[in-house]
Formats: sequence, structure tokens, C-alpha cells
Amino acid sequence: MNTTATPRIERGATYLVVPIREEKAKFVFPPIGPGSYDIAVKEVLARGLKLPTGEQTAFLLNEVYNSNAPQFKDSSEAEFVRKNIIKDGCLRVPNINIWTPKRVENPGLYVVHDENGKGLSEKIDTNVLEDRLSGGSTERQGVRFSRDRKVAFAPLNTITAGSHIKGALAQDGAYIANYGVEGAVRLDKVDARFALNPYSFVVDNTENDQIQSLSALDRYWLDSVGLGADFISNGADGYGFVFGLAGSDLSAEGTAPKK
Repeated sequence: MNTTATPRIERGATYLVVPIREEKAKFVFPPIGPGSYDIAVKEVLARGLKLPTGEQTAFLLNEVYNSNAPQFKDSSEAEFVRKNIIKDGCLRVPNINIWTPKRVENPGLYVVHDENGKGLSEKIDTNVLEDRLSGGSTERQGVRFSRDRKVAFAPLNTITAGSHIKGALAQDGAYIANYGVEGAVRLDKVDARFALNPYSFVVDNTENDQIQSLSALDRYWLDSVGLGADFISNGADGYGFVFGLAGSDLSAEGTAPKK
């Protein structure tokens, strides 16, 4: 039976428990940081935790900003994410972006879930990624996903640099590839909480070789405040946080039938 679940805070060992379809992702609080990407992801893995996917991260942020559960949205933990991470730092997303040269036949962006915390330490072979994408699915805006959804490819013409109109993130290839179709929808809902239009920093690869980068989310300043998506990060700055994931479960606790 399809169910929806209520997000909750579990304390003792503190978890932010976020429903994602039939599962509940358990984000360990506090996250690791602030610090560099490499140090933070290695610490997460050293604690025996997993690195969350972009989709799981987007669902978490949507609950932090828009949850219908006051005990979650009004919690000190959710306030920490809004203020200490998004407002004053950034939330690192364990994805590796591989930008092809613009001059190749089918230019675009490959995204790989960095489940082993390798960061930018190795050059990734896009031929291997194409093999992993083979047999997968083609979804919104022609973004392709591998069967395990750990690799994605977005055509370059689906990616917008700079300012976006409100509600457009769910149609942008970089967001879809990094956060999944449903995750990109959730980020549109998060962005609705900000006054300014969302803004993306993307790679303009005019070189002959691929360029690799990391991803992060924060707030973007101009004359006001908007949701910022950094698809060009090298992860070296000391402002970022990384969540560890204790796992997901199929518990029916706190669930109710869909209406």
C-alpha cells in the first residue's frame, strides 16, 4: 500500500528522519563541518555512515523549509540547517560533475554519486559512464539515468547558467541530473521560500578535455537572497557541511494512507 510519512527528529543519537516515497532516510545530526569536502566525506565514511544522494539531500531541504510537521520545521536542528549551513555556509552534495567539452558531438554534464568519497582525486572515464547508462532510463528534459540511478547525463542545451525564473529548476538538466526528477521539484519548493530568483554556477567548458567539479547548495546574494546552486565547486573552501546517512528503512511508524 502506498503511504506517506511524517518527518521527525529522533534524539539521543540525533537523526533527521525524512520520508522519501516508501522509505525514511536518517540523516545524522550534527553534520560534519564546516570544512573542506575531502576531509568531511572521509570523516562521514570513517564513522560507518553513507553519503546521501542528491535526491535525498533535496528531500531533506524541502522538509527543513516546508515541512507540515511543526516539530520538525521548528526544531533547533532544522534551524541549524537553514541558518548555519544554507545562510552562513553551504551544504555539500556528494556528487561529481563531469563537464564534456562543448565541441564534442553530444556535449553535456555527467553526474556520478560519490558514494566512496573520492572527490576530484581521479579522472573519470566517460566511456565507463556510458556503459553504466546503457539500459537505464531517459526522463525529463532528456536526462538519462543508470539503472541504479547513481549516474546521470544531462544534455548541455538543457542547462541554464545564472539566474532562473521561479519554478524552473525542475526543468533544468543540471538540477535533474544532480537531484533527480523529484528532487529538482523539491528544490523549486525550497526556492519559493527565498525572495530572489535561484542562481546556478555552471562550467563553460571551452577546453579540449573534460572538467570535473563538485556540487553544493547555499543562498545567493545580490540585491536580495535566493537559492544558490554551485555546480563548479572544488570543495577546498572551509565553509561546507556534509551529512552522513545512517540508512533508510521501511518502517510504517508515523505513516498514513495517501489521499
